[in-house]
Amino acid sequence: MDYEERLLEALRTVQTSLLPSLVRRHPRHDINLLHAAVLQALDRGGEPTIRDLADMIGRSVSRTSRLVDQLVAHNLAERNEDPDDRRVRRVRISASGRDLLDEVQQMRVEAQLQLWEYLAEDERETVLHAMELLAKAARRYRDERD
Repeated sequence: MDYEERLLEALRTVQTSLLPSLVRRHPRHDINLLHAAVLQALDRGGEPTIRDLADMIGRSVSRTSRLVDQLVAHNLAERNEDPDDRRVRRVRISASGRDLLDEVQQMRVEAQLQLWEYLAEDERETVLHAMELLAKAARRYRDERD
């Protein structure tokens, strides 16, 4: 894997594990940090319940339900009936939601890669190693809290 691929992987891991930098709204959709947190949780796979999502993002069930309603209204998430229990609704990210996450992430990565050009070769190796260490730490952070 070349430097750019390693850097992109490290940046993506840090960005998807730690969400605070998504506070800024995306210009195409009215989403904020909590919406992004729900989309990131859904992007990990599976079809959690609202309660599961609430636990993942540390919000109440009613607040999480409203967030999901907003994402569904923007076609960024989908609610489906649980095949084993019709009273339970499961949530998953939609194709549009995944596209939005990819688009926002790509914009952020491209901006950060522009800084890469201002580093000398030895600095790039140092920064890359540090970013890989941060990515490992971010994974542990995420895993301990999930």
